[in-house]
Amino acid sequence: MNDRSISAIGHWQLEQKTDLEPVDLYIEDLFPGKDYQVLLMVFEIIDAMGELQCFYRGIDIEKVKKDSSNYRKYAYRKGSARGGDITLTTKLSNPPDKKLKNIKETQFKKLTNGEHPEAQLFKLVETEFLKNEQLVTSQITDYFTNATREEQTSTGISLRIHNDKELYLYDFETVRNTILDSGSEKKYEHNGTISRAADVVCSVTGKEAEEVYGFAAPFKYSTPDKPGFISGFFNKGKFWRNYPVSSKEALALEYGEKYIKQHLTGYFYGHEFLFVPRPILQSDQESLEIIVELLKSAFADAKKKKESKEERADSEEHVQRIIARQDNYFYVDMLFFSEDKMSKAISINMMLEEVLPSRFNELFTRVPEDVNRVPLFKNAVTKDKQTRNLTFSFGIIKEFFDDKFLEVVQSIFLGRPISKDFMFERIMGVIRKNYNEAHTREKVTKSTRRSILEAVMLMNYLQELGIIQNNINYNFMNTMDTVKDEQKSGRFNLDEFNRFVADNKSFLDSNIKIGVFAVGVLVRFVFDIQYSNLSNTPFESKLRGYNLNPEHLMQVYLEALDKIQKYLKNYNAYSSLREIINNYFTLRKQDMTAMSNNELSFYFVAGLEMGSRFKKEKKEDNTESK
Repeated sequence: MNDRSISAIGHWQLEQKTDLEPVDLYIEDLFPGKDYQVLLMVFEIIDAMGELQCFYRGIDIEKVKKDSSNYRKYAYRKGSARGGDITLTTKLSNPPDKKLKNIKETQFKKLTNGEHPEAQLFKLVETEFLKNEQLVTSQITDYFTNATREEQTSTGISLRIHNDKELYLYDFETVRNTILDSGSEKKYEHNGTISRAADVVCSVTGKEAEEVYGFAAPFKYSTPDKPGFISGFFNKGKFWRNYPVSSKEALALEYGEKYIKQHLTGYFYGHEFLFVPRPILQSDQESLEIIVELLKSAFADAKKKKESKEERADSEEHVQRIIARQDNYFYVDMLFFSEDKMSKAISINMMLEEVLPSRFNELFTRVPEDVNRVPLFKNAVTKDKQTRNLTFSFGIIKEFFDDKFLEVVQSIFLGRPISKDFMFERIMGVIRKNYNEAHTREKVTKSTRRSILEAVMLMNYLQELGIIQNNINYNFMNTMDTVKDEQKSGRFNLDEFNRFVADNKSFLDSNIKIGVFAVGVLVRFVFDIQYSNLSNTPFESKLRGYNLNPEHLMQVYLEALDKIQKYLKNYNAYSSLREIINNYFTLRKQDMTAMSNNELSFYFVAGLEMGSRFKKEKKEDNTESK
C-alpha cells in the first residue's frame, strides 16, 4: 500500500485544523461517527477556612452528538491493551469493575505523581473516589441495567470537577501534557524500548529527516512483539530500519489512518475492507480532496443502505459502483483485513493496488449489464409471489466460493484465469449441500434451479472477463434438420430446445455437454410421469445425490429410458429427445472422459432442472405418442 497516499490524506486533514492547539491533534473521539454518552463522576472542591475539601456528588450523564467537537473536553486517547488508555477517560464495559480498577490503580497515579500544583487537587479527588468506590460501582451498574443494548456498547466514563467552575480533564495542564507526550512517544517507544534515529531518510517522503521513529507505521501490519518482524538481528531498538518515519510524517500518517478508518472503511460481503485513493498526479491536491469526499459520501450512503431492509442488497457494491462512474484520474488501493482487537495489528487478507475506475466499471457495471441481458435470466426468479429478473452480483461469487472468496475476487480484479475443474467443484459442492439439506428437511435451502441459474450466470460473467474460456468456435447444428417432420408432433418441444441451445452457447458449447444436458431433460420427464402416477419420484434415488461419473450417467440414461417405455407403453415415446441423446450423448460417450465428474454432474442437473420448459402442453386425448 502506498503510505504516501495515507500521509497526503493526513496532511489535508491537518490543514483543516489550523485553529486547534497541538494537543487537540492527539485527542481522539471515543466513538467516532456515533451518538454516545459519557458518564461523569462529579466531584466538588470546596475551600473551608483555607482548607480544600472534596465531595463526591454522583454520576452525571452527558450526550455527545456524532461529528461534534465536544468530545475534546474529555481528553480521550487510546492506549495499549496492557497499559490502558492514556488518560482517565475510557470506554466503559459491563460489568465496570475492570475499568474502575484501572482508574484506581493506574490513572489516578498518573495525575497525583509529580510536583505540578494540580497533583494536590487530584489527590483529594482520588481519596474521595476510594471512599465512594462501592457507590460509584453500584451507580454505574444501575446505569447498565436500565440502558439499551446500543447504549451499553457506546458509553464512556470520565470525571468533572466543580471548583468555582466546571472543569473537565482537558482543562488540566498535566492531562494535556500527558497526551502530548503520548502522541509522540508511542511512535518511537514500545514497552520500554526506544527506536529512533537521527539524519535518516524518511520512508514516506524519501528525504532525509532530522529524526525518524520506528513505530509510526499506519495500519500495524506487524507488531514489534513478534521477533520475526524485527530487523537488526532481532533488536527491537533497531525497528526503525524496517520503517523510518519522520516526526512530521508520523502525525500526518496518524491522521490519515484515522480518517480512512472512520470514513473509508466498509464491508464487502462480510469482509472488512478499506480504500486508500490517490490522484494519478501525486501532487494534485484538489483532485485528492474531490476523491476523498466522494468516497466518504459513498461509504456513508452504503452504511445507510445496509440499515434499510429495502436497500440492503444494494449496499454491498454501492461504493464500487460509485467509483465505476468516475474518470481515470485516480487510483484506489483496496485492502481486505482483519484487526486484532487487543494489539490493533491488522492481518492483510488480500490487497489490490492501483485499481483504476475503468476496472471497477468493467467488473461492476459493463459486464454485469451484458450478462443480465441474457434471455435465460429474464423473469427467472420469484420473490414475494412476483417473477423478477435474476441479476449478477458478487454475492453469486460469494455463494460458490465462500471460503475462497477473496482469492477469487483477486483473480477477477487482476484478470487471472480460474481453473474450470475448481469452479465446477465449488458449484456442485453448493448444489449437493443444498440438495442434501433439503432432503433431510432440516431447513429451507435455495432451490437447485436457482443455483443452476446462478452458476450459468457466474460462468457467463467469468467468460466475458476472460477468466475462464469457453469453446467460442463451437457451431451448434440445429437438430430440426436431423429429426424427421413426423417426429416433431410429440410432447417434447424440439423448437424450444433448439432455441435454448442456440441462445446459451456460452455454457452449452460442445456436443457432449448438450447430450448430457438432454439426458437430464429426459430424467425430468421420468420424474413428471412418476409423480403423476405415484405422487412420488422414486427414480431420484438413482442419481447418487448428484455425484455422477460417465458409467453412472450411462446407467441412469438406460434405466430412465426403460421407465418411460414401461409407464407409457410406447417404445417411440419422446423420439425427438431420444434422437438428440443418441447423436449428442450415446455416440459421443467417449467425450465424457474429457469432463470432470463435477462438470458432468452439473450439465446433467442443469438439464434436469430446466427440463420442464421443453415439454409441450398435454394433449386432450391424454396419450404420449411421440
